[in-house]
Amino acid sequence: MARSRRVEAVSIALWWGAFTTLLWGAGQIRDTPASLVTCAASAALLISLGEVAHWVRCRIRDRAARNNRTP
Repeated sequence: MARSRRVEAVSIALWWGAFTTLLWGAGQIRDTPASLVTCAASAALLISLGEVAHWVRCRIRDRAARNNRTP
């Protein structure tokens, strides 16, 4: 695995863990606790949406660069 892919994988895993902890903690504070598995699934969905948005943004930027335009 290339170094940049390894760094990206670690980054995604850390964000997933952070969102899971944040969602779980917020549920505990609000006295409406959800299971850790539910929080992890919700965090995975949020991370997936963020990655798709990042991919789309990069595609638009690259396409604009190929056409010598700024997005």
